[in-house]
Amino acid sequence: MSKENNRDLLEKLLLEAIHLRDWHNRQLRYFIYGRIATFLFSAGFAVIAFSVSTVWWIPFVICMILFIVLVAYNEKLKARQKLNFAYIESVEAELSASGGNYRCFDGSPDFSDPAHPFATDLDIFGEHSVFQLVNRCTTHAGKRMLARWLLKPLLEKDEILNRQEAVDELSRLAEWRLRFRALGLVADEQKQDIENLLSWLHTKPEFDKPVFRLAIALIPLLSITSVVTLAAGLISIQVFMIFLLLPLIVTGFYTRLISARHAMLSRKVELLEKYAARFSMIEDADLKSAFFTGIASKLKTTGNKASEQISRLGRITASLDTRLNILAGLALNFLLLWDIRQMIRLEKWQQSHSTDFPVWFGVLADAEALSGLASFAFVNPDFIFPEINGEKLAIQATGAGHPLIPSSLRVNNVISVAGEGSFNIITGANMAGKSTYLRTIGVNLVLALAGAPVCAESFSCYPAGLFTSLRTTDSLSASQSYFYAELLRLKEIIDRLNRGEALYVYLDEILKGTNSADKQSGSKALLTQLIGLNASGCIATHDLELGTLAQAFPGHVVNYSFEAEIAGDELHFDYKLKPGIARNMNATFLMKKMGITL
Repeated sequence: MSKENNRDLLEKLLLEAIHLRDWHNRQLRYFIYGRIATFLFSAGFAVIAFSVSTVWWIPFVICMILFIVLVAYNEKLKARQKLNFAYIESVEAELSASGGNYRCFDGSPDFSDPAHPFATDLDIFGEHSVFQLVNRCTTHAGKRMLARWLLKPLLEKDEILNRQEAVDELSRLAEWRLRFRALGLVADEQKQDIENLLSWLHTKPEFDKPVFRLAIALIPLLSITSVVTLAAGLISIQVFMIFLLLPLIVTGFYTRLISARHAMLSRKVELLEKYAARFSMIEDADLKSAFFTGIASKLKTTGNKASEQISRLGRITASLDTRLNILAGLALNFLLLWDIRQMIRLEKWQQSHSTDFPVWFGVLADAEALSGLASFAFVNPDFIFPEINGEKLAIQATGAGHPLIPSSLRVNNVISVAGEGSFNIITGANMAGKSTYLRTIGVNLVLALAGAPVCAESFSCYPAGLFTSLRTTDSLSASQSYFYAELLRLKEIIDRLNRGEALYVYLDEILKGTNSADKQSGSKALLTQLIGLNASGCIATHDLELGTLAQAFPGHVVNYSFEAEIAGDELHFDYKLKPGIARNMNATFLMKKMGITL
């Protein structure tokens, strides 16, 4: 589908959701009036029943039942309204993204790591980042999974193609993705929520002993017997108090332990319901791709669906939450030894599903990451899925642009990296586009090896690791100079190549912390080593002397350039890659423009 068709679909879905929101608002107003009316009628019938005739208790009971039904249905309607609001938020965010505005989505700067081989150089995380382009996750596990997909490129062709297939298939299911994200937004997961659930899963069972099973069988019999015999006048109130205190003493003895376990689960009923609904969506999705069916199958390994079991955990947790009401807690513990009964149910669930639980939430993380890539593909239908070739360390592309640059400003170029031991030297003036070009290659390669579409008319690449040195900085805390920090980064590249890794290497203005003579001899030595170790990539520089390296490495080094054109008092860039060494520089021109005397 075209971008216009996709926007039309989103606008249609938004209009439908707004109509539903208005319907919800009208219905909730009616329920308010209904609750007020039934409550007033109940009060009126009660007064009449007390003052006139007991027959009026019948309409009183009918009105109270109706009031309770209206309250219950009102809560369900408010839950649907909340989901509808989240759905509208999801659609509006995708509409913004289709227009090139991704600020609605989290860039997760906390994942950034300056020591990573390419994350900082390629703006993978943070505001206006690659992660922000593809992130639709609402769980912390989902964000971590998506970050892992971007930081650790796939190196097997079949794995990449399987993920591509799943992304492409899911990109066609806009309504599924929007509802899936809306459920996550409504759940409003906090970081400690899953941590608490996992902590509870690893606690030692304390209520699986026969004595507790015997107690929950006998205590209700004793309690009900005591109530009946007291009502019949067969026992005194003093004897009844003994029966009353017995179950409360038993429960009270374990109150601290129960409270500690309950704190890990307390008030998570709504969250668990939303998890169950999301698991159900994954289980029931009509998707055929091998990747998606593979992760979905993990939700049914125990013979029961994950959605059903998570829903069951929510119901047990809701039952235990009853203890938060003091009066209800006392009554239920007296009659049914309620707290211990629910702890036994929880521990049975825990023992049955403690190993399944992390697997299920791993599936949810995979589904969220996949949905993010699919949404990115949906809002960029002009992007293409790359071919994965068998020619080692070769990249070929036409019409390749940087996905972080708006399409109205983006200038596309060709990419041609010939294979092992091949390097392109990119020369050009300041601000001519060299660094952006290197990032264009790197970012599209990261997307390609994550299974996502790339910003290009055609793109083929060999799956291999990526290492960049584009933004090396000094470190005062580590007492490192800029030059030393750069050398450490270059050493890491060499070390990985010496270990036999296949690497794409992209360097910008290497060895700029030293003088020109050192820089040229050092650059030549480094390039010799990189070629000898069968690396491949690009080196950008404004030092035209480095362009002569093509003569020293015929068949391995190719020169390309970005030119600056000075016309009168104006400087022009076309940002188009050209063959050969750059001819025009602009440093002195820019200094004069700034009023700096030369």
